[in-house]
Amino acid sequence: MNNNFLGVKQVPLDNARFVVLPLPYDVTTSYIKGTARGPKAIIDASTQVETFDDELRKETCPKNPVHTLPIPPLDFRAKADKLIPALGNYMKTLVGKLSRGQTLISLGGEHSLSYPIVSAYQGIYKDLSVLHLDAHSDLRDSYNGSKYSHACVMKRIYDSMVNPARTTSRSGGSIVQVGIRNLTADCLKLINTRIPHHASRIPNLTTYFAHTRPDYQKLGKSLLSNLSDHVYVTIDLDVFDPSMMPALGTPEPGGLGWYEVLDILRPVFQKKNVVGFDVVELCPIKDSIHSDFTAAKLIYRLMGYLSKQSRHR
Repeated sequence: MNNNFLGVKQVPLDNARFVVLPLPYDVTTSYIKGTARGPKAIIDASTQVETFDDELRKETCPKNPVHTLPIPPLDFRAKADKLIPALGNYMKTLVGKLSRGQTLISLGGEHSLSYPIVSAYQGIYKDLSVLHLDAHSDLRDSYNGSKYSHACVMKRIYDSMVNPARTTSRSGGSIVQVGIRNLTADCLKLINTRIPHHASRIPNLTTYFAHTRPDYQKLGKSLLSNLSDHVYVTIDLDVFDPSMMPALGTPEPGGLGWYEVLDILRPVFQKKNVVGFDVVELCPIKDSIHSDFTAAKLIYRLMGYLSKQSRHR
């Protein structure tokens, strides 16, 4: 089977518009294991995605060439306090090699992987904001004895923005969360923290809870004002309702549907400069491929949104 995403012809890295990175890490997951098999399942399913996009009425690929990287030469069986820093070094090198006209798409694996990816982009974009789609707030400071747990990834990103060396502009350093329906009291306390107007080095944290049942089409447009020009997007697939995305290690009822997720992402991908994004936490189920295919088609749709975008950064 062609190991390139979508099964299209693999082009040299320098010629690729989209760069796909598989990250099969699954050590800190706390319920059902199996997300290490997620990247391969998504790539395999992607070969069945029709390259003519029904919404965009166009062929996104092969006009926008794709290069799928090999799995990084890291020990993906290592504990998080070893793997995450090592991945951070790898990501800094990789992101430094990519041109500003290329978009990196990372496939998880568990959600802890997003932190070193975001850190690498923060080294380039000082005003970087993060859009986070998830069922869980992931704002715990520590979980099961690890600060690098999948349950702590957004707290690590939040903490990375509380840094005197970062910009003092209030336009950057923001986190927007959508679809949240599981969190702790400590996480809620952080979300509800009111930031003084003069505290420019503390990131804005805005959380939209699923139980409020917002109009996602309106929300997708309105949250643009909470994001800076440069945005990293992290998508935990359990943002979807498990009735349509059952292949999850930590499912939560009351999630979003396909069109609701697209209504959130479409304005951001078309109006902002999305420098990279990840899709994580797919936990494949044997002989049940619709979750794998949904994840692959979501990625292709987002590639289509980005292909309409000017790549001047």
